[in-house]
Amino acid sequence: MALSRKKATTIALDPRHDRLLTRAARERGVSRSEFIRQQLALVLEQYRRHPKPRSAGIIRALTERGDERELFGGRG
Repeated sequence: MALSRKKATTIALDPRHDRLLTRAARERGVSRSEFIRQQLALVLEQYRRHPKPRSAGIIRALTERGDERELFGGRG
């Protein structure tokens, strides 16, 4: 994966995490850098702004609501 349009960042790992990173990347069949990018993308997704669905305000827009008795044939 080329570094074009990517920003390089340096991280310091203790020896234990360094070994685990190597092992995890090897088991996934990707480079250590790619493994970090993939895992970081998963974590950062929770911080991304998610747009609200367009239909979210449709109920508030209804001015007239039906009577439930119409749905259930007057039972109730």
